Amino acid sequence: MGLRYGEIYQVPKDVTVKEIYCKQALSRSLLEADFALNPYRGCSHGCIYCYSPYVIREERRWGDFVDIKRDIPKLLSEELNRKEGSVRLSSVTDPYQPVEKSYEITRMCLEQLKRKGVHTIIQTKSDLVTRDIDLFCDMEVDVGMTITSLDDGFSRIFEPGAPNPDLRMKALEKLVEKGINTWAFIGPLIPGFNDSDDAIKKIVRELNDIGVSEIYLDKLNIRDGIWKKFEASLDEQSLRNLKKVYEDKDYFLRRKRFYSRLGKPVY
Repeated sequence: MGLRYGEIYQVPKDVTVKEIYCKQALSRSLLEADFALNPYRGCSHGCIYCYSPYVIREERRWGDFVDIKRDIPKLLSEELNRKEGSVRLSSVTDPYQPVEKSYEITRMCLEQLKRKGVHTIIQTKSDLVTRDIDLFCDMEVDVGMTITSLDDGFSRIFEPGAPNPDLRMKALEKLVEKGINTWAFIGPLIPGFNDSDDAIKKIVRELNDIGVSEIYLDKLNIRDGIWKKFEASLDEQSLRNLKKVYEDKDYFLRRKRFYSRLGKPVY
C-alpha cells in the first residue's frame, strides 16, 4: 500500500538513522544554483530510479539509511558570512523526508538562509514542505515539487517511501494559494510506465489548474545500479520493453519535441 496522510512522516522501522557531523555545509552546484545544501545523507523515500548514491559513491543500500547532519545549520551560518550565491535544497537527498519532521534540520538551515537573504531553490517529493510556509512568505524562495505520476500504483513501485501524488499536488496548491513561487518537475519519465502522452498531459493540466505554470520534464537516466534495482522490481516483459526503448538512440529526441510543448525539457 502507498503511504497515506498521517503516516508519511514516520521513518520506516527498517531504516537506520544516525547522527553525524560534517566538515562543510555548502558545495558548489552543477545545477541551476551556485551551491547545493544537503541536510541529510541518504533518503528513506527509497526511489528505485534515484541516481544520488552513484553521484556520492554511497555503497550502503539507498533507502535503508539516513544520516542526520546535526551540525550543518551552524556550519551554514558560518559559511554564509564568506560565501555568496543562490542555494539549492537539495541535490542528493530530499530535504523534507520523514526524519525532517522531528529533527527540523532543513528548517534550521532555512532560517539561516532567510536571515542572509539568500535566494533558495527547493525541490522535494513531500507535502511536509508546507510546514515552512511561514518562512517562505518573507523569503526569496522557489519551491519545486517532483510529480512523477498521478497513479498511486506507479508511486508504490518506484517511490515506495515517498508521499502519494495527491498529497504532493495538494501541497503545491497550498503553496500557490499563499503566493509562494512554485514549479513542478515531471520526471523521471520512464518509457512504458509514466511517459504516455495522455498521462503527461493530465499532469500538466492539473498543475495548470492549481496555478503552476513553470514545469520541467526529464527522462530516466539509467546507470548500472539503477538497472539492477529495476530488475529486482519489474517483470521480465517490462524490462525487455524498456531495454528496447533505450536501444533506440532517437527515442528521447523524438519525445523531447513533445515535452517541449508542455514545459521545459532538462536533457
